[in-house]
Amino acid sequence: MKIHITKDMWIEDILKKYPKAQEFLSRRGIVCIMCGEPVWGSLKEQMDEKGFSNKEMDIVLFELNEFIKKSREEV
Repeated sequence: MKIHITKDMWIEDILKKYPKAQEFLSRRGIVCIMCGEPVWGSLKEQMDEKGFSNKEMDIVLFELNEFIKKSREEV
């Protein structure tokens, strides 16, 4: 199954569908519901707020999709 998370997706939706993404995002300093902070917005908005460049965003998105794909294969 192909996973395709984009930077325009809402973090709440990502975590609802892929709860393990919380671990990945928190390691990169991106707030998430599980961290106790309310999140209202897209992944891009959160990465912009943290000062990620466009290249860094692309890398995070690629790595996040790979992380989720691998974690689903381990189940």
